[in-house]
Amino acid sequence: SELLELATTDSLTGLANRRYFLARLGQEHARMQRLEDQRAAVLMLDLDFFKNVNDRHGHATGDSVLKHFAGLLRRGLRRIDTAGRVGGEEFAILLYDAGRDKALAIGERIRLSFEDAASEVDGFEVGGTVSMGMAVCEDGVLDMSSMLAQADEALYCAKERGRNRIEAASLQMALDRAHEEMNRPGAMAPAAAQNHA
Repeated sequence: SELLELATTDSLTGLANRRYFLARLGQEHARMQRLEDQRAAVLMLDLDFFKNVNDRHGHATGDSVLKHFAGLLRRGLRRIDTAGRVGGEEFAILLYDAGRDKALAIGERIRLSFEDAASEVDGFEVGGTVSMGMAVCEDGVLDMSSMLAQADEALYCAKERGRNRIEAASLQMALDRAHEEMNRPGAMAPAAAQNHA
């Protein structure tokens, strides 16, 4: 039991670690494939300007902020949901049986609770905001890695559009991003275009 916890839990926050979170995504996708009328949502979350907290107040304070945020996630989620720390200040949430409206409501509740509940660390207040990207899968149409990639893309858009917000993944968002990548200086030309050059 203790070995299982060490293998599946992020030691700092007590949330699922990246490996276990990805395993839960795979399990959920398999469940959605077996059953009809299933849906799920993934939220990718990134603490805004977290590097400034570490630079200004030190890594111990940054760790305290991460723990504080993890506690908000645990209190803000349903028991059936899975939250994980997937990077330094990056978190992900798997919301079971959640469509777009429910996922947005849960995400917004978490966003507001973090914005409103500054943590007191070493005698001073450290506030923060969080940006989120959201992807929803209904009827098992997407595989979970595609869903995670879409949520990550939506997170990128949330940061580009001013942070402290939630953006939902869309086909147009993916097309816009692909267009930006193709037009950036030094980008590789598509293979077909190279062959005709």
